[in-house]
Amino acid sequence: MKKSLFTFAFLGLWMSVMPDRLAAQNQEFQTLQAHFERVISARFHDLFSGIGDVAQWEERKQRTRSALAGMLWHDRRWPDSPPPARITGRVERADYTIENLVLETTPNLYATANLYLPRTGRKPFPVILYQCGHANKNSFTRHGAWFAARGIAVMIMDNIEMGEIEFTHHGVYSQAWFHWYSRGFSPLAVELLNARRALDYLCTRADFDRSRIGATGRSGGGMTTFFLAALDERVKASAPVSGTLSTVGWVRQRLSSAHCDCQYPVNNQGLLYSEIGALIAPRAQLLCNADADRGFPMDAFNEMVKKMREIYRLYHADGALQTTVTPGGHADTEAIRLPVYAFFLKEFFGTDTPVAVEGPVDEPPADQLVCFRDGLPLDERLSRIDEELIPAFAFSLETASAQVRERRIRELNGRLRNEVFRYFPKEAAPLQPVWNEPSALQGRIIKNVSFRSFEDLSVRGVYSLPANPAEGAKLPGVLVVDHRKGIPVWGNEQPLERYRWGDRAVLVIETLDRSSRALEQNLRSFSDDDPLHHLRRQAMVAGTTLESMQVYEVLRSLEFLRSQPEVDPGRITVTGRSEAGVNGLYAALLDGKVERVVLGSPPASHRQGPHYLGILRYTDIPEVIALLGNKVRLYGEIPPVLLPFFAKVGLEESALGASLADCLR
Repeated sequence: MKKSLFTFAFLGLWMSVMPDRLAAQNQEFQTLQAHFERVISARFHDLFSGIGDVAQWEERKQRTRSALAGMLWHDRRWPDSPPPARITGRVERADYTIENLVLETTPNLYATANLYLPRTGRKPFPVILYQCGHANKNSFTRHGAWFAARGIAVMIMDNIEMGEIEFTHHGVYSQAWFHWYSRGFSPLAVELLNARRALDYLCTRADFDRSRIGATGRSGGGMTTFFLAALDERVKASAPVSGTLSTVGWVRQRLSSAHCDCQYPVNNQGLLYSEIGALIAPRAQLLCNADADRGFPMDAFNEMVKKMREIYRLYHADGALQTTVTPGGHADTEAIRLPVYAFFLKEFFGTDTPVAVEGPVDEPPADQLVCFRDGLPLDERLSRIDEELIPAFAFSLETASAQVRERRIRELNGRLRNEVFRYFPKEAAPLQPVWNEPSALQGRIIKNVSFRSFEDLSVRGVYSLPANPAEGAKLPGVLVVDHRKGIPVWGNEQPLERYRWGDRAVLVIETLDRSSRALEQNLRSFSDDDPLHHLRRQAMVAGTTLESMQVYEVLRSLEFLRSQPEVDPGRITVTGRSEAGVNGLYAALLDGKVERVVLGSPPASHRQGPHYLGILRYTDIPEVIALLGNKVRLYGEIPPVLLPFFAKVGLEESALGASLADCLR
């Protein structure tokens, strides 16, 4: 009976505070959403400022394309030779022939495609690479048949989600695999790898004209077409259909739940869609959209095109960037196919006549288009490509010398600031701390404080000092970052009661995303309405992660602590548990002046978190701990993978403690 009464009372209390908690969560989501909108809008507004002529743009173009290739892992050398190709079957139709193809785009990575070859017309034929959206190649036969009957070859490629070999395409979108962000992996990288290797193959064939290569596709295929033309200048004319919009429109209209992981690379360079599309100038583009497409709304489509025209006009090629808008929603309609037909007829044959009707189309039966008729190859690696395309970071500290570590720290700091944490403001906003009235607790003075981190975001925390410090004494400082479970510390002195802080000045901070941590458990049952999931994907599109922003908040908190007259700026410890502690670890690495880092139960790798864009390309948690050497202390559950690094860099046994108190002695 007592237990039941207790349970009832507890539930009543919980339900009474839930509206306030939900309101606080909603406020935080709105604040973060507004922040991303502000940052992206400002970036969009100034995107091409200072670009006054073609020479200036061409210089920037090379840098941007290189950055884009790096984001997609396309800065590596692929095989110089064309991909091995097998024709596994032929389909004979009245006006065309289909070759069923298997391309081995890299070793054991197979792509399936149908190549539609005209029976009539002058060789070498122009050729179009068709990128499938969220359906397999059998859903787009109409496009291949129509063009082939008019003298244009078409290769329709399976995508990696719904092709003959299937890959889990929606890793972040539906599975909450945010470790993809840490690896820098996006399915778009694989789609584009297969597409570019298909171009390598097409360029080897004497029956195709290399000067007349086009690309098109719809929805996800439209987005792939857009990126392909931006990366590869062999594409002379492109027609993305229902697959393009401005980044600011994406963020403003909160479209993360409308788009899967193939719509963007892991954006550690903070590139915008308009900037990517401008890489195609002055080549011919037809951008197609439907006026009621909720995934690609017209205002976002129009503002992207308007911004891209700024670059096309530099080339005096405004006419090369065309648009068409058809009635309806997100669908492969005849109305949206017709302008694409006319566009390629004009680009390849000079036929300047609109296509009024599609007419009858001789489509092949789907069962004749299978490429792997004898079963899938046993050595295929598409089903595990997220693990194999981008290898996890591997490191080795061959010597424990301080010189080696310092050199690696300098190198890594540069990488982190220019790649992983590029989103950090170039100029810090004034802290502008706001204090409340102090109170007393267990012989200490307690004050709530807030100060600015990003221009429009604040850090909140509890600041604590001994009640009677020695006159003129400079106190060692402790920064506590340990609120991963969403328990607000504003007005909550529990963290201060938990430890005996002695003569230390202590700042316990809440980082952003604090109140949403309680929703982490819901990620496994994802819904479009999950605001945390939405914000984490919004952050990636903007060029960061919420955890990366927390690293910046720790840096700002260190700045705040050092600004306090009673604090010794050279004697500051950063401490935190789990992922929050790792955020403190990276802040200490970037800061370079922290005396000690105390980690409680840290994760073994960024595969578990925290997630920073592309971090596993450059380092992982064990290396950072090893690099900081004797500055680091650990307690709680220590992953076994960390232990060998203590010996390698000469860490003392005292680096391991049973508790935070042990590590602070």
